[in-house]
Amino acid sequence: MRTEIAAGVFYEGGYEGGNIGYVSTALGGLLVDTPPLPHRTRDWQAQALEMQPQPLYGLVNTDCHLERMLGNGVFSGLRTFGHESSAKPISKYTPTVLEQFAARFRDLPAGVAEEIAQATLRLPEVSVQDRLVIHAPDREVHIIHLEGHTPGSLGVYLPAERVLFAGDTVTHKEPPALAQASTLAWLDTIRYIEALEIDVIVPAAGEACGKEALVPLAAYIEEMWRLTAELFEAGASRRECVEKVELSEHYTIAKGQETRMKRRRRESIERVYTEIRLAQRRRRS
Repeated sequence: MRTEIAAGVFYEGGYEGGNIGYVSTALGGLLVDTPPLPHRTRDWQAQALEMQPQPLYGLVNTDCHLERMLGNGVFSGLRTFGHESSAKPISKYTPTVLEQFAARFRDLPAGVAEEIAQATLRLPEVSVQDRLVIHAPDREVHIIHLEGHTPGSLGVYLPAERVLFAGDTVTHKEPPALAQASTLAWLDTIRYIEALEIDVIVPAAGEACGKEALVPLAAYIEEMWRLTAELFEAGASRRECVEKVELSEHYTIAKGQETRMKRRRRESIERVYTEIRLAQRRRRS
C-alpha cells in the first residue's frame, strides 16, 4: 500500500525486502531502495514512471544488502547512490550467494528464483561519504551517512518536509538486526537523528513512525552491549553470552515471528561479543 507522507513523498510497504520510497523532484523521481524480486521491481518501476512526467532522476540504496539493492539491475542506466564502502561487500555476492538467496523464493512462480540467481549486481555510480545534497529547484534532498546497522548505511533526509527514510538504521515495533553492526557508532547515529528536525521516519519495515521509535532502539542496543560486556569480562564465551544474556522486553514479538527474532537475537549478541573482544585487543596492543 502506497502512503503519501508529504507532497510528492511516498513510501510503499508489502514488499519482501520491506519499505521502498519515492521522492518527486523537478529533476525527476528519486527512488529509495528496490524490491528484491525482479517482477515486483518491474511493477514498481512502472508505477514510478507514472507518478510524474520527467524521467526518473536516481536511486538510493540505504545499504548494500540484497534485500535493498538486488533490484537495481532493472533500472538500467539510472544513476544510483550508495556509500563509498559498498564495493567490498557487494563483491562478496558470488553466484553461490545469489543462489542461496534465490532459494528462499522457490515457492514463487516458475522463473522468479532463477532470475534472482542470475541477477547482475551493480555498484553505485555515485559514492556518498558523509553527505550529498541534491539541490532540485523545488526541494532539497540530503543523502546522509547513518553508520550503525552496517558501516555504509545511508538515509534520505528531506529537511523542509521533516522526513527521513532511515532504512534498517531505525526499526519500528521489532528488534534491530546487529549481525553486521558497528554498535557504538549506531548509538551515535541515533543521537544524531534525535537532533535532526524530523516529524516522520520511514524505517525499512513496518509503518512510518516518529522519533519515539528511537527510545526502545537505543535502549535495546545499550542493554545488549552492557550485558554482553559484563559476561565477557567474567570470562564467558560467545555461546555462553547467547545463552545467558536476558534482555528486557523492549519489543513485543509478533505471532509467527518468534523463530526469526530468536535467530536475529543470537546473531546480534554474537556480533556484539566480537566487537567487545576486538575492542579489548586494541586496548592491549
